Amino acid sequence: MLHSPSDDPVVKVENLGIAIAASTPTELVKDVSFEIRRGDYFALVGESGSGKSLTCHAMMKLLPFTPLIQGRIIIDGQDVWSLDKRQLLAYRRKSVGMVFQDPLAALNPVRTIGSQILETLRIYYPHADADELRNRAIDALRGVHIPEPGSRLGVYPHQLSGGLNQRVMIALALLGEPKLLIADEPTTALDMSVQAEVLDLIDELRRKNNLTVLLVTHDLGIVRDRATHIAVLQNGRMVEQGRAAEIVSAPKAAYSKELFEAASVEWPGRDTPERKRAPACLTFDNVNKTYFGSKRDRQMGVGIPAAKSLSFEVRRGEIVALIGESGSGKTTAAKMAMGLEKPDSGSIIIHQSKDINTPLKVQMVFQHPRDSLDPLMRVEDQLHEVLMVHGWRDKAKRQDHILKTIADVGLLRHVLTRRPTFLSGGEAQRVVIARALLLEPDMLIADEPLSAVDVRIQKHILECLQRLRDRLGIAILLITHDLRVVFEIADQVVVLRHGRVVEDVPVSKFTDGARDAYTQMLIDAVPGKSSRAASVLSSGFSLPGSPALIAG
Repeated sequence: MLHSPSDDPVVKVENLGIAIAASTPTELVKDVSFEIRRGDYFALVGESGSGKSLTCHAMMKLLPFTPLIQGRIIIDGQDVWSLDKRQLLAYRRKSVGMVFQDPLAALNPVRTIGSQILETLRIYYPHADADELRNRAIDALRGVHIPEPGSRLGVYPHQLSGGLNQRVMIALALLGEPKLLIADEPTTALDMSVQAEVLDLIDELRRKNNLTVLLVTHDLGIVRDRATHIAVLQNGRMVEQGRAAEIVSAPKAAYSKELFEAASVEWPGRDTPERKRAPACLTFDNVNKTYFGSKRDRQMGVGIPAAKSLSFEVRRGEIVALIGESGSGKTTAAKMAMGLEKPDSGSIIIHQSKDINTPLKVQMVFQHPRDSLDPLMRVEDQLHEVLMVHGWRDKAKRQDHILKTIADVGLLRHVLTRRPTFLSGGEAQRVVIARALLLEPDMLIADEPLSAVDVRIQKHILECLQRLRDRLGIAILLITHDLRVVFEIADQVVVLRHGRVVEDVPVSKFTDGARDAYTQMLIDAVPGKSSRAASVLSSGFSLPGSPALIAG
């Protein structure tokens, strides 16, 4: 049974202010107030750096710096910032669960998934025996749709894909059956179909157990489909809040209107046959790759295939989107193209540049931005280091080039003075993209480059990539689970499933309704499709694709 208007709120944030304690305090969040009642699906939205994650971390008393706090945060009847250590521990165990934005940073890299889940279960079930705890751990992984959950207990986080690590985090957060679930970008690393499954799971638990959900996201398609209430933040201030249906259909604040307009995506209709006549930059020819858990597994031939007869091409000036579910082999293909992994058989060819004596310059944007940045170095120093390694001796020229590049990806100059710890997820993502673009590569391999970036910055970066492609003829292999990004920028789409190529078609044919059933399932899982379909139909146009897309 969902709440009635008379219910006391589960969450009450009153005039919240957060500043960094220093001789001159830096104000990050100012005068934010909202309430969340039992059973609500409350979405906190806004662009990267707007204060969404800071607000949620303050609700857990987990800020990564010494803060100056104003106002109050009351959750489950407790004033969070007045709790002592013992009370805070009990509060975190019983009242609230949190799914963090970066699963690799939140999971212990030197312990197996099973040991981390069992450690948490022993707190909730101190008298349970080992077999019962193991069964509960397997049920928890199965509940978030992790395949072969029993065998996953013995693996380490680095042995799982980004999507599987994210699902492990969600399972951990739900173990204590909390009253409030704070989900900070819970589906950032998930493909569309698994994203829908996880969100369906959270929604099912919300309805079944009267669970209250606070969702932090930059994906406004999810907000349209799932949220009951929305609050919009900009530069640490509350811009607008209210019922989701009202804000989505008629946002009052100009900033809210801009956000929802930026989230709209047109179905692809462009056709670029001239790209197929350009010389090839990258060729995969019948590539195979299998991962083995141990030497014994290798001897017995028991492993996890990541690539099976994998064949496709990326041509000069072409943007090829490599899509598929988590674990389909997308990131493995990228690592093999960069020489970070060696294929078992087949060939991967990086072709020559226009100057036949010069190899193509290839750069990569990795999936987890914080893991690929040095936490002890300022952003500016890391970017200077890249240029110095490649022979840029003139500091003034390096500085000018760095400023131009960070402007291309929508970053402001003050970001250069920060360390990665003090960047938002979206800012860290853009720093990594800027670093890859500094050397103006012939080919860019981008592994989920926009997963942590809000829709406004997404469009900015996509326009930047298109400008680089048009101006320099750069080829881009774009690995993504977000079909809206594919529709926006790709020329060719390669769909992978279990390491095999299911589709290799121009983007103009991707939604023609004649695709493989697996491809159509990915298309049908696009968040916000029902509202977009209704908008297109009301204007007198029809959508390509299956009736499911039109019916929503």
